Amino acid sequence: MKRILEIHHLTVRFGPRTILKDVSFSVHEGEIVSLIGPNGAGKTTLFNVISGLVQASAGDVIFLGRPITGWPPYKVCRAGIARTFQIARPFPDMSAEENVLIGLWFGKNFARSDGVLSKASEAAALLDLVGLHDKRHTPGKELTLSEQRRLEVARALATHPTLLLLDEIAAGLSPHAVNQAAQLVLSLRDRGMTILLVDHFLNLTARVSHRLVALDQGEKIVEGSPQEVLHHPEVLSAYLGEREPAEEV
Repeated sequence: MKRILEIHHLTVRFGPRTILKDVSFSVHEGEIVSLIGPNGAGKTTLFNVISGLVQASAGDVIFLGRPITGWPPYKVCRAGIARTFQIARPFPDMSAEENVLIGLWFGKNFARSDGVLSKASEAAALLDLVGLHDKRHTPGKELTLSEQRRLEVARALATHPTLLLLDEIAAGLSPHAVNQAAQLVLSLRDRGMTILLVDHFLNLTARVSHRLVALDQGEKIVEGSPQEVLHHPEVLSAYLGEREPAEEV
């Protein structure tokens, strides 16, 4: 199976603090791999390194066989990696459709000479995919939290990614909205999308993922199937133990 992403011995230090320490794993084509771990485990920092927002202190990020460590975010995006964020940040005064058009104009196929009508049609299709077709003319600031998170996914998909990074798409949502988020991830999986996912809802990650990678205090403690990882003693200790976690970055 083709390797889409390879993380080799990744370490991140901020001053005297080590946020990630010697983390290695890979993501293959068509897989959904989830990063799990308590607050402070380093999950978001890892996403930030992959997407170019944070520089690694050591190690390599390999995407489609070539190193991208240290690339700026726009270059990472145009290479084929898109991401969402824990806090949804739509352009507040732009409609949902205009938000998605931003991804179409500036993403992987930014130089493509499609006309405005063609891009508008593609934006409408992406909004339909995430269940926001009826909200296409609604300003971003007027969408609910669940709708804003789905808009983030549509905007990321608009960049035509080979790899999609989803960061806490179910955080703060109702049980019904969490189920909608799970259905959305499953629909993307059925379309063959390769996804690296972070979410604290373990029932969601276990439901949609092929593999889990568990982090604790910046180190990988175990990797495997959801059943293997969620029943691993070190994972249970990390979630249920009494030690104070490090601050997430």
